[in-house]
Amino acid sequence: MKKKLKLPSGKTIGSICLAILVTGFLSAAKPSNQAIDMETCADCHEDLVKAFVLKPHSAIDLNSCTACHGDAEKHLEEGGGPTIFAFKSTDVPNEKSKKCLSCHTRSNSRFFASSHGKSSMDCTTCHVEHSEQTKPSLLKTSSTKSCSMCHEDVFSLFQLNERHRLQEGILSCTTCHNPHEPAIRERLGGFKHESCLKCHMDKGGPYLYEHGSLRIEGCTVCHEVHGTPNRHMLTHQSTSDLCFSCHAGAPAWHSRFDSHTTNCTVCHSTIHGSNLSKIFLK
Repeated sequence: MKKKLKLPSGKTIGSICLAILVTGFLSAAKPSNQAIDMETCADCHEDLVKAFVLKPHSAIDLNSCTACHGDAEKHLEEGGGPTIFAFKSTDVPNEKSKKCLSCHTRSNSRFFASSHGKSSMDCTTCHVEHSEQTKPSLLKTSSTKSCSMCHEDVFSLFQLNERHRLQEGILSCTTCHNPHEPAIRERLGGFKHESCLKCHMDKGGPYLYEHGSLRIEGCTVCHEVHGTPNRHMLTHQSTSDLCFSCHAGAPAWHSRFDSHTTNCTVCHSTIHGSNLSKIFLK
């Protein structure tokens, strides 16, 4: 004979189920580990935690200290020590970048294929997380100064008389270059010269007759884009020398013209492209 299920006095199955559900809800409503983690970390790292809450990352619910630095249980048991991922200079650069890219993959998905990624540079080379200063994109300094620390040879060109206005703050390096993408985009060759056309739209056409170098090698075949002593930022002081560097097979009767007395653009004035003449005459 089967025994009937006995319930505590005054209790029903429905009331017990309700109690279980309420208990589960209250457990889920407890404060998240994020607040506990940060408060625990602040006991020793108060300055870092204070700086952290001023930054954009603090607004992300799941971004506690352990989200980037890993499980701190052993670190706490030992009273500190190298048992957490601390983004030290001795850590593997790719491992540091992977931590950042776990959230920032969408905007920087090709970082490891970029020149910076291939050079074993990690995100902390240019960016800082724990700082009371609020520079854009969490940069250690301005984007221009960040680039100049490594690219001194390029920045020396901006001291010349014909240059893009970087010093005045009209442009920055990131106006033309994306430091988180492969180098083919930064070199502005071929169709990638569209970075130039964002400002120089009148030079981009479309034209019925295009200058071949524009589509094959890009603007840099004729122009030194950072700076030069030559007018119009040309790679040669003489326009004719520049033209003859590619057009050595010009018709024989051009031989009476020389680079000192003749400017090719006197006749071939529409050198970026033309809808009327395939040899870019007026």
